[in-house]
Amino acid sequence: MALLLTRPLLDSKKTKSILEKYGYKVHIEPMFKIKYLETKLAQDFDVIVSTSSNSIRALSKISQKRNYPIITVGNSTMKIAKELGFANVASANGNVSDLILYIKEHYSQDLKFLYVRGKEISFNLKKALTDKGITVEEAILYESIDREKLTKRCKEFLLADLIREALFFSARTAKIFCSLVEKSNLLDHIRNTTAYSMSEKITENLAHYRWKNIITSNQPTQESMLNCIVKFKKRTLEPVSKFTNLV
Repeated sequence: MALLLTRPLLDSKKTKSILEKYGYKVHIEPMFKIKYLETKLAQDFDVIVSTSSNSIRALSKISQKRNYPIITVGNSTMKIAKELGFANVASANGNVSDLILYIKEHYSQDLKFLYVRGKEISFNLKKALTDKGITVEEAILYESIDREKLTKRCKEFLLADLIREALFFSARTAKIFCSLVEKSNLLDHIRNTTAYSMSEKITENLAHYRWKNIITSNQPTQESMLNCIVKFKKRTLEPVSKFTNLV
C-alpha cells in the first residue's frame, strides 16, 4: 500500500523523507513542474512578501542578496527561506487572510511591498493589500507546467488499488490529479482511497469525485496536514505513527 504525494518534486521529497521515517511507503507523482523565469526585481521596495516555497526558491536563483526583509505566509516557507540563506524572515503562520492581517498589524503603511509569485494565482493578494491601503508591486518569478498524463507506475498502483491515501496541498494539484485520473478511466480506483486536504477550497475540488473519505486539515500547515493522518487512523483503528517536529 502506498501514500501518494502530488505536490512539486522538491516539496514532495521533503514530505516523503518525513513520512518514510515513520514507516510509510510513498509514491511521488508531481502534478506540475516549476520553470523559473529570468525576472528583474524592482529596486524600490522595502519588504518582500511570499506565499509559496517556489517563489522563495525562485528568488534565491535570481538574486544573491540574502538580507531582504521577507514575510512568508507560513512556517514551512519561512524554514525554506532560512535554509536558502535569507536571514531576515518572518512568518504569518497561517493562510493569506492571516498574512494580510499580519502585515497590517506589524508594518507601516508607508512601506512598499514586493509580492513574489508564480504566473498562476488562486488569490489576488495584490488587490487585497491595495484595498487595505498598502502599496504593493508584483514580480512573477516562475511558472507551473501541468502534467499531461499519469506515469505508468502511478496507473499501475491505481489499477491494483495500492494507493490508499493521497495528500493534496493545493487546489491546483487536486484539480489536475482528478482530471488525469478521469482521463485515464481510473475513477473507480480512487473509491478506496482516503484524500487528505490542506484546506476547504481543496476539499471543494475533491468533493466532485467519489473517494473513500476526504479529510480536511484544521490548519494550512504541513504539520497539521500530516497529523490528520494520525487522528483519522486512530478513529478507524488502523496502525499509526505519530508525527513530531515536522516544521
